[in-house]
Amino acid sequence: MRSLVRRRGRTTRELSARRARHLRAQLGVAADIAITVRRREVVARLRADLRAGGERVLRGRVTVDDVLEYARRHFGLTAVPREQAASVLRSRYALRVGNVDLDTDAYCAAYRPSAA
Repeated sequence: MRSLVRRRGRTTRELSARRARHLRAQLGVAADIAITVRRREVVARLRADLRAGGERVLRGRVTVDDVLEYARRHFGLTAVPREQAASVLRSRYALRVGNVDLDTDAYCAAYRPSAA
């Protein structure tokens, strides 16, 4: 005879996995926004320097704090571990070839937030 009681363990695991994927996707979007904003700032500064006659090579900096700020602002995520945000930033940074014009602090083994 089949049991009429539904198993809760499997459903809970599936729901937990779905939430983790959703959180990672949201952090990925926040990292993409942070990278795009920093790139636009670099391009704007470069254009301004070229108009002024300079030939400076500019690099921007995208930080884990930027990703956390955009995640909070766009998705309301307030309790995201820094390690997870750094992991997502590393993957999005590598995917979007950020090393061409941006630096990041996501590769620091012992990440410490800036004293700002």
